Amino acid sequence: MASTKNHFDAAIVGAGPAGAHLATRLARAGASVALFDPKAPWEKPCGGGITHKAWSRFPFLRDDGLPRNEVFHSLQISPGRRFFVIDQGHALLMVSRRALGERMLGEAIRAGAVHRPQAVTRVGIDDGRRRVFVDGDSITADLVVGADGVRSVVRDAFLGPLPKERTLGAICQFYEGGPVDPTIVRVTPFPGYCWSFPRTDCLGVGAGAMQKGGDLKGELQRFLQDFYPGRKPLGPPQGALLPYIYDWRAYREPRAGAGWALIGDAAGFVDTLTGEGIGYAVWSADLLADAIVAGRPPQYEAAWRRAFGWHLLTGAFAARRIFTPGLIDRFFTAITVCPSWRGAFMDFVWNLPPYQLVALRAARALPQTLREWRDFQRAGGRLDPALLGPFRDLARHVAVDGDSPAANLTKTGRLPIV
Repeated sequence: MASTKNHFDAAIVGAGPAGAHLATRLARAGASVALFDPKAPWEKPCGGGITHKAWSRFPFLRDDGLPRNEVFHSLQISPGRRFFVIDQGHALLMVSRRALGERMLGEAIRAGAVHRPQAVTRVGIDDGRRRVFVDGDSITADLVVGADGVRSVVRDAFLGPLPKERTLGAICQFYEGGPVDPTIVRVTPFPGYCWSFPRTDCLGVGAGAMQKGGDLKGELQRFLQDFYPGRKPLGPPQGALLPYIYDWRAYREPRAGAGWALIGDAAGFVDTLTGEGIGYAVWSADLLADAIVAGRPPQYEAAWRRAFGWHLLTGAFAARRIFTPGLIDRFFTAITVCPSWRGAFMDFVWNLPPYQLVALRAARALPQTLREWRDFQRAGGRLDPALLGPFRDLARHVAVDGDSPAANLTKTGRLPIV
């Protein structure tokens, strides 16, 4: 495809994983691509987790030259100190976002994309072409793609700002630490959670909430005091907004139109249950590239919904139900003591099968799950500390006693199927 200095086949705003991968795909297909980002590659303590479903679909995310900490277990703790241990049998990769960004941006440049380290101030339409404005200059493009996060200028131009109810507030920070530290997620008393991600050279910690009013800073400090006392911060705390598909209206909202498209965080593609964003950023970029290269850009809309849209929508619905006091205590207990229920739930979270198959598997497992739950109640509702597995030295932070307030929740006789 032909281009001039000030006109490109595609202008991509944002050079994170989504934007860089799309630029690579389109440039390799022969398109002229301008990639705008004044700060790429950058570091961020609230990101860096790459799941099995992401790196198995896109093997370059597990490139041997990319420094990473491979995590095989994580401890999940509820407000009532109930727990379950995730043992997915394959690695969750903890990587530096800067290192990942350097690799992906470098690949885009080698493929032929033009990286312009400038901030895009606005996007408009000029004689039927999309015009991108930067620092006293502008270029035109046949297609403008927003890969520029929650506050996307591309989204603002074609859909308007992302509604606040479709965002999750978060704070995150780097601390002293490394691969020997445990990976922990603790749900807060309000709908949200604190987390710790050990990288190769530091520990990333953070707290996020699905609604306003929660004491994020206080919860994060208590989390640090409980699990990582005395650690020194390696930098100031950072605020962040994470998008999610809040409801049916958000699901149905277009992510593409005549001469524009949204991918990654700008499109709202983050898993509310797991917090995963990198995998969906790259996946959405790949789907858009497939549609463009095939000469059928409108197919992107159906492609992302078919691939993962319903999963993100149902995950957001489940998160709003699960992250409530009382229910989440029973829910965590059920995952721990009911292997049948655990299998169905973890299949949904990590393996991304079609939702119909998840529902069918859960329905088939229900009789066995009920038997397992009744057996647990008859045994006094006591959790075996051995279920903590590699986190046994953290037993003081969880409830295993059948007479504890958290354990009494299991005596209601209700199985938390949501």
